[in-house]
Amino acid sequence: MASVTGLTHAGDEIKLKKSCLKDYPEVVGESNPELLSIYSQLCDKKNKDNKNSILILAAQKFQQMGKSNKAMQIVSYLETQNIQSNELTDVKFLSGVSLAHDALNKMRNNEMRYLSEDGTYPVAKSLSDAIKQAAPSSVLVEKQQEVNTTNVKTSKSTRPVRSARPTKTVRKAKVATPTTKSTAPVKPKPTTNSANQNPFGKL
Repeated sequence: MASVTGLTHAGDEIKLKKSCLKDYPEVVGESNPELLSIYSQLCDKKNKDNKNSILILAAQKFQQMGKSNKAMQIVSYLETQNIQSNELTDVKFLSGVSLAHDALNKMRNNEMRYLSEDGTYPVAKSLSDAIKQAAPSSVLVEKQQEVNTTNVKTSKSTRPVRSARPTKTVRKAKVATPTTKSTAPVKPKPTTNSANQNPFGKL
């Protein structure tokens, strides 16, 4: 895409010709120096061959300024001219998302309502799913790493815990306490003389 040369410096005042404003009414009432410089180059007959490229720059500037409606007007015109470029597609996407976001904020904050189940919500969900599929590779890698980390943590938490070996309870043998038998007192045996027992003792 050709670059625009001769952009004005800060403080320079640019006044567009009436013929330029008539050809490009979207710039009427605008005061941004950079935007006016782009249209000044656009209305210069020397840049006739670069008209479409300069219009893409104007669409980009409108989108950056938050004026998505005007950016989309330029996008629509260039598409009717079969002009295709990555920059133009980006402007269309960013401006469309900005308009959708504004409408959603109005719906929620001013009108106090939700997306309709059979109308606006399916479209919004489809766009959300498409954005996820078109995520940059760095984002996809980061999400995959998060999934892997989550799976590892889950597998650790669900792993069966080995039960501790049962501790053997050693029962202490009961020590029999000695029982004292009550014994009757032993009567002393009568002592007998051997002489009495000897039949010859009297002899």
